[in-house]
Amino acid sequence: MADVLPLVVLVLVVLGASTAALGIACATTAGVRAVRRFLFPRPRVRLHRVVPTPLRYVWVTCDTPRCGHLQTQHYPAGPGYVACHGCGTVRPRP
Repeated sequence: MADVLPLVVLVLVVLGASTAALGIACATTAGVRAVRRFLFPRPRVRLHRVVPTPLRYVWVTCDTPRCGHLQTQHYPAGPGYVACHGCGTVRPRP
């Protein structure tokens, strides 16, 4: 039993020292990253672009296979005509 106590103390000291060393390494890495981010900031990237939509559009069934014969937004394309937002097909206004 007398030989085990110094071994347990040694293991605890080594574990404490390794924990302290790991903490110092993590703090140093975080500090370096913070300074680098402050000096060389990343450019801001816009993920979503806001596209203005026209005020007038109608939901009309598009008769093309590209749109799958579903109702899509059709925008004015001249007097009496509308253009499909999905495929661009121009047709008479319903």
